[in-house]
Amino acid sequence: MSLFYEDFGDGEPVVLVHGWPLSQRFWEAQVGVLVEAGRRVVSYDRRGFGRSSRPWTGYDHATFTADLAALIDSLGLTGLALVAFSTGCAEAVGYAATSDRVSRLVLSSPAVYPDPIAHELRAASRRHRIPMLDDVLLRFFAVDGQSALDEQTRLYLLRIAADASPQATAQSLAAWSSADPAVDLPRVTVPTLIVQGEADAFVPPQDSGARLERAIGGSALVTIPGAPHGAPLTHHEQWNQLLLEFLAR
Repeated sequence: MSLFYEDFGDGEPVVLVHGWPLSQRFWEAQVGVLVEAGRRVVSYDRRGFGRSSRPWTGYDHATFTADLAALIDSLGLTGLALVAFSTGCAEAVGYAATSDRVSRLVLSSPAVYPDPIAHELRAASRRHRIPMLDDVLLRFFAVDGQSALDEQTRLYLLRIAADASPQATAQSLAAWSSADPAVDLPRVTVPTLIVQGEADAFVPPQDSGARLERAIGGSALVTIPGAPHGAPLTHHEQWNQLLLEFLAR
């Protein structure tokens, strides 16, 4: 099993965890900004996605978390800021709950709690995978039914999602639908920032960000007005500023 990753810059490390169904390319609007701010930035492809290995099994919360731990251990990272998006927040929480290597945690548009939509998407991925992914990426970046992302970039992301392992695409949804964060969340003790788009049409703010703020002691929730699920791309200037300010505290 091999995880593809990119490692740029010097200074305090930041590890970026992408969400389903994308790859580390999702973070293109963040990597350069963080490197220029004096950070070492590691972004990687979760198993089955991007340029990482594509085994038939292992698309569950425990294995995703173990993959993240193995990467961090192999690079010898300590005092790191762990930044995750959407379903990638699940393994970020799992790792932060059990490791002393994390100094800060950022959860963006978190999809941590089980959601019935995961069952629907998994069934659709077996029958109509590409149309399903197209619909998902429309919702990721939509505000009141209108796309907040240029169509060329959305189609670029669709190509990335379509290139992922079909098995990983379906089974990762099974992991989401069976998630149980109740054990991990109370054990997260590092400073935690939760960033949510006010117009998130994929994971409603009241079902994700607000619940996490109550569950993680001392965490702070910031809502970006008019932003969709994919706020790190559509509202990257605001999102990046929030991130940099939090990391500088």
